[in-house]
Amino acid sequence: MPNIPHSRLSFGKPFAQAAQQVIQSGFLAQGDVTTALTHTLQTQLSGQAVLAVDSGTSALMLAIRALSKGKKGARVGIPAYACASLLFAVKNAGATPVFMDCTTNLTLDAEQAHTTTKDLDILVLVHPFGMIEPLVREQFNCPVIEDIAQSAGAIWQGKAVGTFTDVCIGSLYATKPWGGAYGGFISSKHVDLIQSVTKMTNPDQADLQQDYVGHHQLSNIHAAVAQVRLSRADAEQQQRQTWTNRYHALLNNDAVTPICGIQGNHFRYIIRSEKTAADVIQTLQQQGINAMRPVQQPLHHATPDTNCPQADKAWQYCVSLPLLHDMNEQEFSLLSQGLATCFKP
Repeated sequence: MPNIPHSRLSFGKPFAQAAQQVIQSGFLAQGDVTTALTHTLQTQLSGQAVLAVDSGTSALMLAIRALSKGKKGARVGIPAYACASLLFAVKNAGATPVFMDCTTNLTLDAEQAHTTTKDLDILVLVHPFGMIEPLVREQFNCPVIEDIAQSAGAIWQGKAVGTFTDVCIGSLYATKPWGGAYGGFISSKHVDLIQSVTKMTNPDQADLQQDYVGHHQLSNIHAAVAQVRLSRADAEQQQRQTWTNRYHALLNNDAVTPICGIQGNHFRYIIRSEKTAADVIQTLQQQGINAMRPVQQPLHHATPDTNCPQADKAWQYCVSLPLLHDMNEQEFSLLSQGLATCFKP
């Protein structure tokens, strides 16, 4: 039985060498290697100020704390159809999540977003699954955080994602486009905001009067692995785009609607099926193909009285197919056979 994973970590000798060099240096905690990664991220993000931290979840939590300026229970708008890390980052910041519904293409409902933001302290806009969230080019009545954890490296309208709003956060987790092992980052056009966040990342150097400080520094060894990934990110993105085009040509029938398009960094290949996601996933897994739901559960389920019907429909009918940058022809042939079986007339 073949086994085509949903995600496949691609490492090798350069990653091992980078980690070994850090170990041999004797400086495993934050230091020059982390600083070098920060400079690379600044280049990727058009020269914005950057702070590397221990995770993308921490990055969002710290950004919310900095932007809410100590306000208790700040109302933070987040997509209902998104990674659970968003919800926990909001909670960990002592803020109140406000859930926003998606459209059929999984980006936010623009009308609802503009209505909701009239009563928000902060808005988090996520580029979902490597696609583009077009609302990042619009103006809102509150600070906006652009989440590029899944879309890092994408270019839209001639600009890098992460540079449309005043603040962006991203992830350096192993399965992400810029992933090494663990880590994240915050970027901003405003150096003073990055300085404010920096004060929250090292208890040993903190003012004891601060409301919050945690150990959120990124180590040299994690930075070294992420640096190698960044050096390969463009090539891997191009490879994923090739397989995306092959998927487009393959899934040309009425039973399946591809959600991802030509924009973005092709991090995931999402389809909406007439069959339920549970049925599609089960059928493909029986053939050794590890498809998954794009999210494990809609976030608004954390608040029973919240209604986000499109997010519920997306959870019921959307499936993420394996989109491996190092996929080979044999694997794609098996995928083609499995999808033909799953969606045969």
